[in-house]
Amino acid sequence: MSVSPVSRSVPPEIVTRHFDPVLKPDLAPLYAAREARLNALAADHPAGDYLRFVADVTHAQAELLDQVSAGSTDPATAASEPGWLDLLDRLMTALKASAPAAVAPHFDAIAAMDRAARQAAGVALATGRFTQVDAAIAPILWAALSEQMAVSVRAEGAALLPHAGPHDGGFCPVCGTAPVASMVYGGMEMRGLRYLHCALCECEWHVVRAVCSNCGDGKDVEYLSFDTAEAVVRAECCDHCHGYLKIVSAERERTAEAVADDLATLDLDDAVANEEYRRTGFNPWALPREDSAGPERVN
Repeated sequence: MSVSPVSRSVPPEIVTRHFDPVLKPDLAPLYAAREARLNALAADHPAGDYLRFVADVTHAQAELLDQVSAGSTDPATAASEPGWLDLLDRLMTALKASAPAAVAPHFDAIAAMDRAARQAAGVALATGRFTQVDAAIAPILWAALSEQMAVSVRAEGAALLPHAGPHDGGFCPVCGTAPVASMVYGGMEMRGLRYLHCALCECEWHVVRAVCSNCGDGKDVEYLSFDTAEAVVRAECCDHCHGYLKIVSAERERTAEAVADDLATLDLDDAVANEEYRRTGFNPWALPREDSAGPERVN
């Protein structure tokens, strides 16, 4: 199968000014921005129907925020608790009326699962055992679990995990999950700062732009993108660990959003994989086809 060519560019200079090491964005505006970006990207996109469905799920998440009670901030423990299961039922109820016909069988499959089976699937997802859950229903389960986790870590003021450090950027310092992508922000206060966005709890953590977010190497990093080095979405590739993660620029597109822009550029993943790089994060709406709890730790 042929893939589109990619262009290459070198990484920018390290950002040296003051920054907040960990961000916990307010969920209501985060969901609203994601929904709007997904709908905008869906226009004329080959996967437009899917992007619009994800936008609808995101809208439902926002509508249900005030019905979520905080629970554990540990992913596996949270998946074992009842809170996200109740949220899952409410989420499906909110979506059934407007969901595409193709999605209805997936809702039926979830409805046919007893709570123990749903709970087991949630624990499998939370611990990176993606192949143990039907790929057709996994993103819907993840949406409920993610919202539960996101509310919990904000309510409890979760402390950073023991592993969190300047050269362990590949894992969320709040819940330990891999990132979706990294964002380079615009605006007066955050212009040029790069934050990785957690695939589960929606927190973000700072990693300087001139180093690999997976292994910390700063000598063998380059960007791959379609058509131009000034693309909004590029793949940050490291020849030291042979990993890559997409970097999304809100400097170049003010409305860019990590989950939405990553999901809309899966063709770039195919091209970068053809260059023999391994993705070190994942998008919850395009979960990996192999079991993984996150990127490989590199010494």
